[in-house]
Amino acid sequence: MSTSSTEFDTVIFLGAGFSRDAGLPVMSEFGQKSRTDNRGLWEHASAQYATNKFRYAASMLVDAAEVFKRFQQFCRASPMLRDNDVDNVETVFCIAEAMFEANVKSIEFDDQEYAIEELIRQIQLWLWKAFQVCPPLDQKRRDEIHTESYVRFFKSLSQLELSNRLAVITTNYDLIFEYFSWDNGMPCHYPLQKENSETISIGGGTRPYVNLSSKGDNCATGPLLCKLHGSINYFQDLSNPNNLYVANLFGGNKHIGKSGMWKNKPAIFAVDSIWCIRNKYGSGLTPAIIPPTYAKLTQQGWLRTIWNEAFRLLVNAQKIIFIGYSMPESDGFMKSLIHGALAQRASHNIVSPHIYIINPCKKTHERYQQLFLGAYEPLSPINFSDATESIIPEILRKNDL
Repeated sequence: MSTSSTEFDTVIFLGAGFSRDAGLPVMSEFGQKSRTDNRGLWEHASAQYATNKFRYAASMLVDAAEVFKRFQQFCRASPMLRDNDVDNVETVFCIAEAMFEANVKSIEFDDQEYAIEELIRQIQLWLWKAFQVCPPLDQKRRDEIHTESYVRFFKSLSQLELSNRLAVITTNYDLIFEYFSWDNGMPCHYPLQKENSETISIGGGTRPYVNLSSKGDNCATGPLLCKLHGSINYFQDLSNPNNLYVANLFGGNKHIGKSGMWKNKPAIFAVDSIWCIRNKYGSGLTPAIIPPTYAKLTQQGWLRTIWNEAFRLLVNAQKIIFIGYSMPESDGFMKSLIHGALAQRASHNIVSPHIYIINPCKKTHERYQQLFLGAYEPLSPINFSDATESIIPEILRKNDL
């Protein structure tokens, strides 16, 4: 790995709460959004089919939505789960992954048999659809999107000239950070090795909004972004899971299916981008969206690269700011990563980092306080939007040496 984590003194850890102001759901709300999106897809497909204006991807996305809904019903049969449990996509995704790792070949529901591997692919595709959008770019949704939160946040980063010393670790699939980082003149880069990742284009684009190259390369400036669960612009072929294909370009002068031309925004935001990718690179390409079981961590070289870099960032950071991540009790793997990083720091006589938590939930703050003990900097519960007005800029300005 050519990236040197010691260059990054500030690490921001983003959870779903960071993207909520952009109109994207947190994991526990996914079931409700899934039902709404499913109805919208059916209405779109029905209304547009006769005029031949429906997106090419519509049928595959409708199928993915239906499979997800049926698997939710399958999961409800467990007496240990409540209805709101199966509205949490992490719960559903983990059940499917656990069955796969237990070598269950297929399951039957609604008198139809589904191979577990195909079921997981459909869940990944449905997750892709939910988080593939960038609502702040949707004129119809401008009134419900709190873009001022991101305007203030990225203004703070740019004014303090932090971009080349800032690293971001996130559990989010969406591209909210990538898009706003680019829009504010400091495009980020991924810690991906060139030998197991490559760019794929949609709509003839050639201009990137995020770089694949590591910090050691001349073209790599701006924040380093580690996406622990994959991303909606990451794709892989199950026949060769070590290779990662990244759609990191703006649209060009070619139509993206029936989504039109996307010259001034990432081409991945087009609904037909998934159809275009599979049509161009093969139907086996699947969104590289990883369940929080991390069972496949050792099987996917690109994912291990990202986790390895995240670990090194946590070892060397002087300041870590958690924004919108609830540190759930069930996420033992993440806690183990943090404990391991803190132990590594102690063994190398690296002082503990200063830990700041931006979260509106008091119980979440209590969990962090128990996890970090003396390194925890007490803050009152606050949501991301309110924190961007003064608290986050103040934290970023602090010299924590």
